[in-house]
Amino acid sequence: MMDLLRASLLTDDLPVVIGKISDSWNDDKDGKVWDYGELVQYAQEKYAKTDKNAAIVRTTRYYKYSDPWQYDTNSYIDFGKQFADQIYKLDVK
Repeated sequence: MMDLLRASLLTDDLPVVIGKISDSWNDDKDGKVWDYGELVQYAQEKYAKTDKNAAIVRTTRYYKYSDPWQYDTNSYIDFGKQFADQIYKLDVK
């Protein structure tokens, strides 16, 4: 998907920051909200490790939730700060 976005913008080295998904473990059936979350996390990690212009935010595992699917306000604020830190570390010119 990121390669398609970069191609459409004609920018092969467009920096990308990924927010690693996390699970609230707040499902009534088995606790797990994201049934295939580990597969998505694996793909996110692999992409961030193999693309020199990509970074990943991993702090989501410590966030609190406002419901089973959404982080709470303070977590979203931190998420934005972490994204900014990561894009800065990519040394975008």
